[in-house]
Amino acid sequence: MNLEMKSIKYFEANSEETYDYRAVVYLDGKPFADVSNDGHGGSDRVNHHDKSPLIKVKGAWSKKFQEIEEYFASLPKTDVGKYDWCPEGFDQKFEYWCHEQVENFLHKRNMKKEFNKYVIAKLKEDGEFRFSFFKKTKGQPDWLLKEAIKNKYEDVTIVNDLPEAEALEVWRTT
Repeated sequence: MNLEMKSIKYFEANSEETYDYRAVVYLDGKPFADVSNDGHGGSDRVNHHDKSPLIKVKGAWSKKFQEIEEYFASLPKTDVGKYDWCPEGFDQKFEYWCHEQVENFLHKRNMKKEFNKYVIAKLKEDGEFRFSFFKKTKGQPDWLLKEAIKNKYEDVTIVNDLPEAEALEVWRTT
């Protein structure tokens, strides 16, 4: 089972306690569900997608959605021991997965926006890592700024040059 969220539309102005968003979830490469939330703290809405092949057979879509819910319920709990008020951790749910996909979408969007303005370097100084943002100069090639950073600092990683998934993981820690 391969789930993927696409066509994410996020509405920041309406996001209060949850993300206000609309998206399409694909199952094994085919449209499966329309998901959304109004951003006021309520649960996500999940409806069949009009182009889902499962809606052609009565009950097939609901059965598959139940299988997906059961799959998430079977996964190990998250954040075990992290919070005193809930030491047993949290069950995993399809809705939490959707929230995580929107969060990843927003992190990726923000990261790309910053990559257009800055070369971001992970530096090691005095035995500790820190991040520095070097403003790009109009007319100056990026590679020139990156070389200057590499020449100035011994132990440096240019976050902009990492594969997207790895850069996103580093970006989330900045």
